[in-house]
Amino acid sequence: MRNVEAWQETKFERVSPGRWRAGRRNVPFTSRLVVDLAAEAYSQAIAVHAVGRLADLGCGRVPLFGMYREHVTEVVCVDWPGSLQGSEYVDHFHDLNVPLELEPGTFDTIIATDVVEHLHTPKVLFSSVQRALRSGGKLIVGVPFLYWIHEEPRDFHRYTRFALGKMTEDAGLDVISITAYAGAPEVMSDIAVKALGSRPRLARLIYVLTRAMLKLSLVKKLSEATKTSMPLGYVLVAQKPTGGDKN
Repeated sequence: MRNVEAWQETKFERVSPGRWRAGRRNVPFTSRLVVDLAAEAYSQAIAVHAVGRLADLGCGRVPLFGMYREHVTEVVCVDWPGSLQGSEYVDHFHDLNVPLELEPGTFDTIIATDVVEHLHTPKVLFSSVQRALRSGGKLIVGVPFLYWIHEEPRDFHRYTRFALGKMTEDAGLDVISITAYAGAPEVMSDIAVKALGSRPRLARLIYVLTRAMLKLSLVKKLSEATKTSMPLGYVLVAQKPTGGDKN
């Protein structure tokens, strides 16, 4: 990772050891709820699975660096040429829709969060990951599901858990887990906040009320009961089979 000494928290910020949320200076109220929830889901997966040499695909400003830097030994950042997210940390510029030029069998962990939905040919990325991972290496993917169109015109897909599993298995990787995060209450709140984007005071009020309501037992139960059928997003963890370097 280039310019690591200049890195700063942006999309995600740490509030205590192991606990992350949306960056209050960088994330507007229209996106704060979903980023809060993604921060929790991503940090949990990273804490368990990120080790060794790591590649961050579609890295942008490397918002996940603070979550994984204590768990890994080396970070390689990859992003689109001319990315709107900046380039100061990028080691390799590459179109993520075509096979990646990463050294085969040299990575212990590869991360692609909020990236795969922006690929018109996502299977190519999964195949590239399979080649780049060491035997036993892991892939961590985060994607939205019930979420608005964003970063247009490069917003191509929303994936069910079944599509994620199929792409993973087709690439020769084993699925460890596909975890849905958030349910109907969070989805409805996110829609309401984004629909009121031109009225920031109302958006802020809905965000504050939602965070308070999500602490209620009844709302927690509703969220848990509906996250399988109407999740806000998914986190996939997959692994290259032992001996997979022979493929």
